Parts: sequence; structure tokens; C-alpha cells
Amino acid sequence: MERTQEYFPPELLNRLDSILVFNKLSKSSILKVVDLRLKDVADRLHHRRIVLDIDQPSREWLASHGYSELYGARAIARVVRTDVLFPLAKKLLRGTVRDGDTVRIRVNESELEIIENHLEDPTVGKQESEVNLDENPLEKP
Repeated sequence: MERTQEYFPPELLNRLDSILVFNKLSKSSILKVVDLRLKDVADRLHHRRIVLDIDQPSREWLASHGYSELYGARAIARVVRTDVLFPLAKKLLRGTVRDGDTVRIRVNESELEIIENHLEDPTVGKQESEVNLDENPLEKP
């Protein structure tokens, strides 16, 4: 509390009830945050019977890319979203990952890789291209 008096005026300090000091997280704590975020992803996939298989180097990759000295573990959720959830959603839409699959996530050189279980489904996206947008089905001939 004494240090805060060097930086803030007494009027501001009198309005504060308490001050919490956040210490730097340990590596094991950061990995626990990663596991919590990955559990959120796994819970979202549960109804499709999709299981995540993420090895330890991949968890450590997420921890190192999602943690910063300045902001702490806040960015872990963003990294899991951009490097796991979004690519996985694209693979689900393309049909390279399907219901009931086990999705393996590995570190490949310097990036995270979601390993596809199937070849791309050639029927995905074809329905939209077959629709003639110039025709109005509600219009009488």
C-alpha cells in the first residue's frame, strides 16, 4: 500500500477498499488454464461424439503462445479459439473431421496442426453453387 502512495493521490486511494497483487503464474498454473480452455472446446464437441487428443508438446505450445508477462493468461482463450477451435470448425465444415472422430492435435515444427481423419468431402459446398440465384421460386410463370 505504501508504494501506491508514491503514484496515486490520496483522494483516489481513499476510494479503494483493498488492493490485490497478482503474482506471476507458474508454468503448471498456465498449463491448468490451457487444460480448462481445452475442456471448454471438448465440452462443445461432446454432443457430436468428437474426442480431442492433445499431446503435451501441443499443450505447452498453447501455453507459451497464450501467456504473456504483461497480460498473464488472458490471451490463452484467444489462442485456443484461433489455433484450435476455428481450424477445427473449418475441418468439420469441409468434412475432414466428422462426428465420432478422435481429433489429434500436434505441434508440427513451429505451429499447431489439427490432423485430418478423412479426405475432403467433395459434396461440401456444391449445393450453394448449384442454386441459380437469378430464379425466384416464389414468382409465378
